[in-house]
Amino acid sequence: MSKHYFIGIKIPAEVAGKLDAARQEWNLTSHKRYTSPVDMHITLLFIGNDPNSEIKAAAEALKEVAHAAFKLTINGVKAFGNPLTPRIIYASIEESEELAALQQSVRQTLQPFHLNPDTKPFVPHITLAGKWKGGPPIKQSLSLGPVTFQVTEFSVFQIEPQQVPRYIPIQTYQLEEG
Repeated sequence: MSKHYFIGIKIPAEVAGKLDAARQEWNLTSHKRYTSPVDMHITLLFIGNDPNSEIKAAAEALKEVAHAAFKLTINGVKAFGNPLTPRIIYASIEESEELAALQQSVRQTLQPFHLNPDTKPFVPHITLAGKWKGGPPIKQSLSLGPVTFQVTEFSVFQIEPQQVPRYIPIQTYQLEEG
């Protein structure tokens, strides 16, 4: 099986711990996969496989992305799919021009490559639970208080599905201070 990659922002350990603690309080048993705190992230661009062995050159090109550090705020819990039987439960991110601009810079920088990144609209989120496994619908209200954190870097991650952490940074880029 070929390696898969994505560009993303790792969630700081303290914030990931808060998200994990909230999720544990919900006592969810509805999903097959619960994201480990060490793997919590925001995907800027899912790449998938690297059919033309371009990931190293793409990672090099991403060094040219110039962007200032910025703050993000987690503002609640949402779902992809039917809210009673969601495919994915995630922490939602407050709208951010800085995040949208970083995502666009990453996408534009990778355009010359033949990586076939995901073309779905960008919905910034932190996956907390995935792969609905069946059972009764979720009727409880899932909530998170606002949590703000500083984004100081982004990375190219390689996906290793059979281990924890699953997402291994192979190149990290520091955002500019101020």
